[in-house]
Amino acid sequence: MILVTVGTHNQGFNRLIQPMDELAAELDQTVVIQRGNSTYEPQHAGHFQLTSSEKMAQLTQAAAVIVTHAAAGAVILALQQGKPLIVVPRLQQFGEHLDDHQLQLAKALENQGKVTVVYEPSTLRLRVALAQASAANKQQSQGVAQLVSALRHLLNDNLVQVAYQLEG
Repeated sequence: MILVTVGTHNQGFNRLIQPMDELAAELDQTVVIQRGNSTYEPQHAGHFQLTSSEKMAQLTQAAAVIVTHAAAGAVILALQQGKPLIVVPRLQQFGEHLDDHQLQLAKALENQGKVTVVYEPSTLRLRVALAQASAANKQQSQGVAQLVSALRHLLNDNLVQVAYQLEG
């Protein structure tokens, strides 16, 4: 499942909601959109306006990828759970926020390699970002699997050596 969140800010974020909904019609994965105060109502994705922080945590846990605005709370929740994260900052010029602090946060996280940022959301740009996030998640999963395998071999080798020493 791909989870899209825009938070509880009183200004809508149709610039993200509409292309994600259009993309949902083309994807094999379920898309669930928390649309907040956006006026666009999705036609292809599951959606809701607002929910509890507990429910958002559950949805984040269940998601394969998170697409969110660049709010600190949403970003922290996704990063804490190790989810691939695509950030689309709300911009003042489009009346999505009072200033461009989300742009600053998005750039800082992008420079640290923690997120994929989409500055101008379109179905094409979001599709590319989803592919990048999925590939990065696969690489991370493979790296974890290789580490676990190496640790198992090391532990098994050490156990065999200890058993041999005890017998001898």
